[in-house]
Amino acid sequence: MKKEQFLSRRVYLLISVMGLWGTVIGARLYFLQVVKSADLRDRAESQQQDTIRILPPRGVIYDRNRNELAASVQVKSVFASPVQIHEINATAVKLAALIGMPAAEIQGKLVEAKGKKFVWIKRKVSVAEADAITRAKITGIHFIEESQRSYPNGELAAHVLGYVGVDEQGLAGLEHQYNESIKGESGEVIYISDGRHKSYNQIESPAQPGASLVTTIDTTIQHFVEQEIREAEERTHAKEISVVVMVPKTGEILAMANYPTFNPNSYGSSDVVSRQNGSIAHIYEPGSTFKILTVGAAMEEGLTTPDERIDCLNGAIIVAGQRIRDHKSFGVLSVSEILEKSSDVGAITLGLRLKEVLMAKYIKLYGFGHTTGIDLPGEQRGLTKPVSQWNRSSIGYMSMGQEVGVTPLQIVSLVSMVANGGTLYRPYVVKEVQDPQHAVVSRTEPEGIRVMSLKSAQEMQGMLEKVVTDGTAKTAKLEGYRAAGKTGTAQKANPAGGYYANQLIASFTGYAPASNPEIAMVVVVDEPVGSHMGGEVAAPIFKNIADKILHYKGISPDIQDYAPPRYTSTPAKRPSAPAPTARPARIEELKVVAANFAEPGKSYEPGDITVPDFRGKSLRQIVEDCQSLGLGVKSGGSGRGKQQFPPAGAKVRFGTVVEIQLSAR
Repeated sequence: MKKEQFLSRRVYLLISVMGLWGTVIGARLYFLQVVKSADLRDRAESQQQDTIRILPPRGVIYDRNRNELAASVQVKSVFASPVQIHEINATAVKLAALIGMPAAEIQGKLVEAKGKKFVWIKRKVSVAEADAITRAKITGIHFIEESQRSYPNGELAAHVLGYVGVDEQGLAGLEHQYNESIKGESGEVIYISDGRHKSYNQIESPAQPGASLVTTIDTTIQHFVEQEIREAEERTHAKEISVVVMVPKTGEILAMANYPTFNPNSYGSSDVVSRQNGSIAHIYEPGSTFKILTVGAAMEEGLTTPDERIDCLNGAIIVAGQRIRDHKSFGVLSVSEILEKSSDVGAITLGLRLKEVLMAKYIKLYGFGHTTGIDLPGEQRGLTKPVSQWNRSSIGYMSMGQEVGVTPLQIVSLVSMVANGGTLYRPYVVKEVQDPQHAVVSRTEPEGIRVMSLKSAQEMQGMLEKVVTDGTAKTAKLEGYRAAGKTGTAQKANPAGGYYANQLIASFTGYAPASNPEIAMVVVVDEPVGSHMGGEVAAPIFKNIADKILHYKGISPDIQDYAPPRYTSTPAKRPSAPAPTARPARIEELKVVAANFAEPGKSYEPGDITVPDFRGKSLRQIVEDCQSLGLGVKSGGSGRGKQQFPPAGAKVRFGTVVEIQLSAR
């Protein structure tokens, strides 16, 4: 009996011990699987997984004809998994020779990240570097695909486009202004590794591309402008040059360029001045181009008419005890002649009629002293002062364009207002924002306010046209087209007081055709060497650019009986022939349809200009060749010429637009 009781107690004891043991294990399992499950899962994942953020491809930036100005391309970036690397020094030395980095820098990165599974070595390596690393098969060195911004046209429209940093963040221009729209959404790559740190799987959350921008920029017109700026810099050795081309009836910017410039593909190799968009950030005293405002304001207030005769006092006037001299001695001039000959005394006389309050009113009304609202970062508002801070002589100096600071964009907006009949439009660069499927997210509509009566604007148009035909801007006369505008020559202000004697700014602002303005332009040349008058330096730049644009756009001449010059591809070897005659009444009899790159019904008019073979040529080469022959260009895609219409060898008329399909392959 005692033995049975003893055995029974042992059984109960064993059961109790096992029950306690089970309870402890159960409690432990509950603690691990329920209470600490999230923490343990995170620890396990941190040991087994590594998450790398994938930058999304930025949206494409197009010109108005859907030519690519900026796009994203896939490149490889190099990273290391230090936990997989046993010989840090040897790895650093071997890798350094392949990617052009100091071995000490690579070694420092690996040592600092020792025990970790990820550290960047070099972002966005070249194809050659990636191939060399792949062939070397270095343990612990891996690649990841990233997007890199590419500007296929190099410097073209650099100040408008801007540039991005290594993390694909917009740092200037449209890239910065529209960064939130075009940057896209980042993705992830998750590397899963075993206990020996060997990757055996990966899960991707793909990056989402950003929205695209369709701009108002015309690549061909932008090329015309930049080419002329380069040639002007070689002639004038100017410190800075800015040119803006605008559609006066809408505010669209067709081209905007500056010297000095930079290549956004390698922006780090340029200085701050080169990267600055002088068209919206360069503040200068405009000189005589500002007389457009003075005369226009006086006419709006009913204080003068184009035909009124004003005594210009033989070249000198006293304002608040200060003698202000004209650039020439003039006697009695009409108001129209005051603009035509750019008389300072005449402009000051009108300014004195306006007086301070009205002058200040029109300075603000016509867009000065505040930004235009263009959709680009870094725009300056210019320099103006409230009337309370004017000197007694300020009204005189402001009337002729001194004691006020403006930007080139503000001046072209002013002349555009006159050209379109009195409406001041907000300039803009982006026409549409489109999602990755090309659906329109937003569209920019022209936005303007009337600031001048149609009557005053029309009278100003007539006076500005005489400036070109008979006045200081004769060098702005166009081939076959009426033009209008105003020259400016201004001394640069000395921060210490007064003006520099030999530092000047030559400028011209105008539009064409004068009968129905299609383009308005401002040209500002800062500190030209040698010739320095606006009519000598800036007006010819306007002429050269405007002539090309109007022919490229196929705008009919508005000068009666104008016969365009005859262009041939080999003028020295071809016999002379009569100039092209007016278009015949039954033009359909002259049209030729070509099979190469031709849509149904596409045709061209035969003439005496031979179309070159543009296959394999860059867009810049194509534009230059067409320009020399008197042909226009319309391009699509990016890269080099692949297809064209009319085909190579076709005989076409002056002004024919050649359509080019570009391809990177």
